[in-house]
Order: sequence, then C-alpha cells, then structure tokens
Amino acid sequence: MNILDYQAIFDYRGESYNSASNKYPNARHFERQALIDLVDVNDNQNFIDVPAGGGYLAEGIRESFGPTLSITCIEPAKKFAQTIPSSFTVINSPIDKIPLEDRSIDVVASLAGLHHIEDRAPVFREWGRLLKAGGQLAVADVAAGSGPDEFLNVFVDRYTPQGHKGIFIQGDEFSKHFENNELELKHDSLVQVPWLFDSHHDMAEFCIKLFYLLNVSHEQVLESLSSCVGIKSFNNGKIGIEWELRYACATKN
Repeated sequence: MNILDYQAIFDYRGESYNSASNKYPNARHFERQALIDLVDVNDNQNFIDVPAGGGYLAEGIRESFGPTLSITCIEPAKKFAQTIPSSFTVINSPIDKIPLEDRSIDVVASLAGLHHIEDRAPVFREWGRLLKAGGQLAVADVAAGSGPDEFLNVFVDRYTPQGHKGIFIQGDEFSKHFENNELELKHDSLVQVPWLFDSHHDMAEFCIKLFYLLNVSHEQVLESLSSCVGIKSFNNGKIGIEWELRYACATKN
C-alpha cells in the first residue's frame, strides 16, 4: 500500500469516518489523549497533525493547549479533510512531501494513520527534516499481532468495500526510524486506550460508520470485537472496546 492508496481509500470513505467521529466525539478520547500526553507544548509553537483526517487530533491539541498554538493539518485526501475546522491551516499534500521549510516545526504528531503506508522510511525522513532542533515527534498506531490488528485485517477487511490491508507496527520499528533520522527515543510502549460508549448499540454503530462496513449486523460487529479485542463494562456505566496502540515519542537532535 502506498500514499496514493491512502488517498483513494479516504476520498471514498472519509465522509463516513468523520460522521462517526462527529456523532461519538468522546469515544476515542483515551486514544487521542495518550498521544497528547507524550508532548510538551508551549504557546506560539508550530504543530502539525499528519495525516490529519478530519482534524480529530488537531482539535484535541487545541483543547489541551489553547488557541495560541499554530496548528497545521497535513492531509493527502481532500474529501477527508473537508470537515477540518477553518481555524486550522490545511495542506493537501503527501505526508512524505510536505511543502514546509526545513526545521520549521516544533511538534509533529501522527495518530493511527501510518498503517496505510507500506514504505514508512520516507515519511519519517520528511518529518525529521521539518523538526527544529529539540523538536518533538509523537506517533501512535496499531501493533502487529494485536487484537486490533486481527479485527481490522480480518473482520473489517471482509465487510468494507475496499478491504483493509493494514501494515501494522512491528515491535522496534518506531525506534529504528527515530535512530535513522537523528531523533532521540523518549518513549515506546503498548498502551491500553479503551473506546467508550453508552451502549452496545452505539459501539456497533460507531464501528460500522468509522470503517464503512456494509451488509453486516450490529451483532456480528459486537461478536468480532469481543473475540478479537475484548469488550468491558466500566464502573461509570460505560461500555468499552479494549483497544490498544503502540505509542512512541522522540526529540530531534
């Protein structure tokens, strides 16, 4: 899979993905917050969210750090980016050929978009080029061999029209990319980040919209989630998918 494949996928189903996020804006709170917690952000810094999708991470960054942070959303798929709020700068470009100057960015962050890119070396090389000395890179994505890997590449692959052939993150992949691009590793681990809902109905509907699943029942979605990932009841009355991602961060030397 290459970057052109990413554009085709999300120009096709990005609208459904964004509608899921808009209808259930707090479902992936822990997933987003775990990435935000990896970076130390100050006022008036330059931040890029890449690939930005509909601006979900960018909105969380602004909520956490306030309005003075300059946030640019890099998103290859124009249709996917249409719902990004106008308060953010939007650049439609490949994520490995971003039209910004060398050493112009303080923080680069990427949430769950890299598994659509097979050759990630040029991507990390580009992000390393953009970072200032002391700049930060934070990334998170599905780990190879995990429950989300099985759910996405087996169940979602069966029911979404374009299929799902994610190239997920091997154990030391992030640290190797950091080392190759003068980035000093600060953190790299699997993190539990449950997706929370008020009901099983909402949980199934969210996944159907997020992954653009067709000809599948709520019961089938819930059964697959339970067997692949796990479903848990929480003390606050919420129902959670036991999602997990690999998170890593580094600073530019």
